[in-house]
Amino acid sequence: MTAKSARAMEQALQRLRSMIISGQLGPGEQVRQEEMALQFGVSRMPLREALHVLAQQGLLVHRRNQGYFVAKRAPAEVAQIVRMLHLLETELMNTMRQPPASLAAALKKLNRQMHARVSASDWTPLIALNREFHFRIFDLSPNKLILEEVSRLWALADAHIAARFVHPGLRAQTVAEHDEIIAALSAQDRVASLAALNRHREGGAVAY
Repeated sequence: MTAKSARAMEQALQRLRSMIISGQLGPGEQVRQEEMALQFGVSRMPLREALHVLAQQGLLVHRRNQGYFVAKRAPAEVAQIVRMLHLLETELMNTMRQPPASLAAALKKLNRQMHARVSASDWTPLIALNREFHFRIFDLSPNKLILEEVSRLWALADAHIAARFVHPGLRAQTVAEHDEIIAALSAQDRVASLAALNRHREGGAVAY
């Protein structure tokens, strides 16, 4: 794949993911490749590569001789994903190393960007910003295989996470709770950091 094709594939990948998590492409809906290629301004080849990646991540399903469709999750499946995330994220949080001084500054920058989107009509960028915020923290754990699995599960839960950002009040709640987490990490207070992260999760502002 050339550099140009790789850029086109990444563009299509991000656009498709955004359409899925925002509900523009609903569960069970077929991805119409010719229409999407025209809409994104890319050729069919990088679009097909993007579709293949999203199918591998579990966001799409491929049906022989029919094409790609947005994956549908039964409530029981969503509950399992949420449960696995809770267990694995707890392990990452309990094994976090002491954060470097640079982390607080990086998290503050991300949260400022999130704050600027709290009242925006286009709230979808919050999903990627929220994910980066949390994975900067999760990366403090040395358990990288667990981190990889959490990343995979977050991809499966993207649409569920997105639902928590539809209402401006929940967006503001998320940003405020992030500020509490940043303050605890900045103070190098491990107990307070874990408590703030747990409150954030239990309050439902992350994905559940």
